[in-house]
Amino acid sequence: MLQALARVPDPRDAGGRIHPLPGLLAIAIAAVVSGSSRVAEIVEWAADLPDAAWDRLGATRDAFTVARRVPDDSTLSRVLTGIVAGALDAAVCRWLLSRAVLTGAGRRVIAVDGKTLRGRHVVPVVEDGGPSTPTSLG
Repeated sequence: MLQALARVPDPRDAGGRIHPLPGLLAIAIAAVVSGSSRVAEIVEWAADLPDAAWDRLGATRDAFTVARRVPDDSTLSRVLTGIVAGALDAAVCRWLLSRAVLTGAGRRVIAVDGKTLRGRHVVPVVEDGGPSTPTSLG
């Protein structure tokens, strides 16, 4: 996912970037999927991530204290309001489609939980002549 999110243009000034954009976006996506709906909740969710996850997301550490640098509300809010929504949508859709598999019936599906992997719940990928968009049929 980080590679797909790296294609989203970063709206921040290059000189002031502490947190890599793909990591920030991945955190926001995972937190929202986990139930967060406000920036403060996303930041709280992110603060609980283990160090190994932060390292994989490209988090930096303070040069003096060696503590990881967790983005604050204002940083995440500026990033989320500054990105081009269509670019984020395209990146996430591209990543989801790269995870789609063909079923025996010839339908492309995306596994979103264990039920899908066992064939009990199917999330079809709809193509309407434009970009493919994953959709859920609750």
